[in-house]
Amino acid sequence: MVKAVVIYSQKQDREKIVSLLSVDGDIKVLASGKDGYDAIKLIGSLKPDIAILENHLEFIKGEEISPVLKVHSPSTAVVILVMRINDTQLLKAASNEVSGLVHTETDLNILPMIVRLICKGGSFISPALASRVLHLLSLANPGNTNRRGFTENRARYKIPARLSMKFLSGENPTRKLSRTEFRVLAHIGEGLTSSEIAERLDLKVGTVRNYVSAVKRKTGLSNRSQMARYALCYGIAPLVPE
Repeated sequence: MVKAVVIYSQKQDREKIVSLLSVDGDIKVLASGKDGYDAIKLIGSLKPDIAILENHLEFIKGEEISPVLKVHSPSTAVVILVMRINDTQLLKAASNEVSGLVHTETDLNILPMIVRLICKGGSFISPALASRVLHLLSLANPGNTNRRGFTENRARYKIPARLSMKFLSGENPTRKLSRTEFRVLAHIGEGLTSSEIAERLDLKVGTVRNYVSAVKRKTGLSNRSQMARYALCYGIAPLVPE
């Protein structure tokens, strides 16, 4: 029995995907959710065999999904359902060792077949996406293709070694955060001040500061600069997808 988790923002589409998979007697959908917060919580706690996720989710950038989730559940295969994606994001997603890239224009009735294929050690990429990836790889300098994942991000954003060890060791401090705390952390990663966050969330500035303190305590971070870097290295995205 293959255990799956489905994360998709639109309820109707999410229910359709869950229904398609549930009809297959070899696949059991353990849970479903709507955003990156749900992805981290559900996949980190349930450790499914496979996670099927929409590319554009709140809180986690589509091209960053796989390395982030692998920290929380290393054995979970990641399949990304792609509706729209630019060339840079597509190449990065393909380089992050996802098990499947499925264009949503593909007949979703074949999803159970794709899941079984991947759980037997295979992989799948929709033909339209495959042709784009091959073209991009032919144009790219191999030295520029990111296959080092977090290592490159750490150098780019100057992530302290202490944080990188947490990331690589598989600790999961983001699972300790409430949804509002997670949202505040995402906005800090976006570069917003407490006043700006308060305006976005319709909260008092003092309340936001309390949430900031809670995030610091639960993640072990000491200041907003570290919190912003932390959000970047965990792939926690601005709340409006690009």
